[in-house]
Amino acid sequence: MAKRLFVYLKMGLSMLADAALINVAVYLALYLRFNTPHIPSRFILSYWHISGWFTLITIALLWITRIYHRMWRYAGARDAQVLIFSLLGSTIVLGGLLFLTHTAYYSRAVYLLYGILAVALVGGWRFLLRSFYDFNWSTHPPRALDRVLIVGAGKAGQLVAQELARHPEVGMAIGFLDDDVQKVGMRIASLKVLGTTPEIRTVVRDHRVDQVLLAMPSASGRVIRPLVEQCRDMGIKVRTLPGINQMIGGQVSVHQIRDVQIEDLLQREPAVINLGQIAGYLTGRVVLVTGAGGTIGAELARQVAPFAPQALLLLGVDETSIFEVSLEMRQRFPEMPTVPLVADLRDGERLARIFEKYRPQVVFHAAAHKHVPMMEFQPDEVIDNNVAATWRLVDLCHRSDVQTFVFISSDKAVNPTSVYGASKRVGEILVGIYASQSHTRFVTVRFGNVLGSRGSVVPIFQQQIAQGGPVTVTHPDMVRYFMTVNEACQLVIQAGAMGQGGETFVLDMGEPIRILDLATNLIRLSGLKPGVDIDIVFTGVRPGEKLFEELLINGDKVQETQHERIFIHNEPLGNRRELLRLIEELIRAASKETPQGIKALLQEIVPEYNWDDNAGRLGRRPMPHIDHEGFRIGKG
Repeated sequence: MAKRLFVYLKMGLSMLADAALINVAVYLALYLRFNTPHIPSRFILSYWHISGWFTLITIALLWITRIYHRMWRYAGARDAQVLIFSLLGSTIVLGGLLFLTHTAYYSRAVYLLYGILAVALVGGWRFLLRSFYDFNWSTHPPRALDRVLIVGAGKAGQLVAQELARHPEVGMAIGFLDDDVQKVGMRIASLKVLGTTPEIRTVVRDHRVDQVLLAMPSASGRVIRPLVEQCRDMGIKVRTLPGINQMIGGQVSVHQIRDVQIEDLLQREPAVINLGQIAGYLTGRVVLVTGAGGTIGAELARQVAPFAPQALLLLGVDETSIFEVSLEMRQRFPEMPTVPLVADLRDGERLARIFEKYRPQVVFHAAAHKHVPMMEFQPDEVIDNNVAATWRLVDLCHRSDVQTFVFISSDKAVNPTSVYGASKRVGEILVGIYASQSHTRFVTVRFGNVLGSRGSVVPIFQQQIAQGGPVTVTHPDMVRYFMTVNEACQLVIQAGAMGQGGETFVLDMGEPIRILDLATNLIRLSGLKPGVDIDIVFTGVRPGEKLFEELLINGDKVQETQHERIFIHNEPLGNRRELLRLIEELIRAASKETPQGIKALLQEIVPEYNWDDNAGRLGRRPMPHIDHEGFRIGKG
């Protein structure tokens, strides 16, 4: 309450100051117009009659344009524009009131002078306040400040320069680099643009730069990677800002400046999503997320919540992870009903009770066993969890008239060489079969690896680096598609809005990344040298793995959508009745058949599935079989 009263007190004092200054501006305008302290009385009297109304209306105009709701210590060009237009509006108000009261005629010079003086006085004290905050009042500045070169002279770069001026202990900005040649030699935020980004080596050497700060929050990894590599080669520390969607209110704080991470080197331009389209199928609906304790499920929950669903159901088998995600949702979205549900999708009775009680309208199915080599030795578990449970859930959604069902698939479902990949392809087939006969909009979304997800390669590499190595890579030619979890879930939700039923949406994953390059970049980002400080050891391709992943079956063409990163691929299903019979036989076989028997049945359902260890695990692209097991990069 005390803080709120203090805010209102500051607003009231600002209004009183503005009220006084706009009246001073009128009298000064008259004084300058007549160039004498003895202003004709009829002009003074005419203004005296309207001064009260003029003051009230002008203050109201400033209030409506939220001048009193802005933090002027962080004011920028946009704030100045709003203030100027508001005061120009008060000039029109002044002329209108004088016209309506039929008082003395004021020449146009008076209105012009008033507008200029009002902006100077009312805006002046605010920008003096900002200058007061910007000025470094420390009488003992820190010694040996890092000389910081800011890459990017746009809005973010300007904000960074202002923050560094306020916090010299972080570093002293010495200038900008920018891709725009026309900016070179110009001054921005009192700092000179020293060159373009290709000239980074020369600028760093000539200006004795200690640290490079990347102020390009929307730049792609293709732009960032060469800059980081050059800085690392020169022994210069590189730091950056968070993504533009993580910068609260468009403001930059020194606390947001961080070291470059692997996501920065791989990221692409931020995905643009249709907020209205998404809100249309999420807002006011009961949304169920399976596997909500996992990386993808939890991020889906975070991104669904801002669209104000009627309730958010978080279902998973691990009570600890479900508790943590539900706690986060309740803290961030206290007004949204969040329901944590600890349940196994293989328990049909429990699942039916959940549907009967909560009546979900939108379902995101992210739950699955995903660890390829480990699951290769227990295919019965994979079929039970990834196929039987998915069929049970799909059928329940169909019978419960769920509006939208989104199945999270994988690029490993394409020409699979693993039981996991084949099980995901069977899930796609089930979704496609039900889509052809249901009122529920069943859609599939297929994408590659998610950076930083549990069990993925990046956290494993980071742990190995922290332990001093070695970093283990299966094969020097192994490549994978990667996407940040934030982008993947944004596109999944967007695809769910676009689907009419039966589509398989394929997400644009960009260029595949060599796992060896990923390991090398992570070692360098840790300030170490591959092969010198940290060894890289090749361990050999594991069961079920192949050297590369694909997004399309047999290279089929895709259909474009209104979203540039989402495509539609529809694979013909064949005889639906026969497929369901084979899938039912597969599920029965999972409880009694040998791994070879289960894989043989999988191959009947998914003809492109190749589970022969020697022929299949390197993928379908013709490549020589090279055994790199035991081969080492480094000291060993």
